[in-house]
Amino acid sequence: MALFALKATAQTTGSTQDTASVFNIADSATFIGNYKYEGLPFQYMTVSVQDGKLYYSGGEYSGTLTPVKDKKDTFDANGEATFTFVRDAENKVTQMKIDYQGQTYMGERALEQK
Repeated sequence: MALFALKATAQTTGSTQDTASVFNIADSATFIGNYKYEGLPFQYMTVSVQDGKLYYSGGEYSGTLTPVKDKKDTFDANGEATFTFVRDAENKVTQMKIDYQGQTYMGERALEQK
């Protein structure tokens, strides 16, 4: 009976971890950084990692990014906007597209930290 309980606990921990790791933290460096926008109430949108999830902040806007199923490099921002990371020919993320209230905004990934 004790062995069964131990085994069930191990399985529960594993499945919780698998569920939580829809976004693989090892890939976070691909996305984190500052993206520069023009014509918006903020100059930079910063993408970082908080509590094992991608997190965005810019001006008065902030929250977690949830991966959109079956869409590579696309994340939901609290149901308010969609963030899509755009890659160049070398497969490096160079831009971030924000779709918000029917408008599309393109931000360039800043080479230097703000």
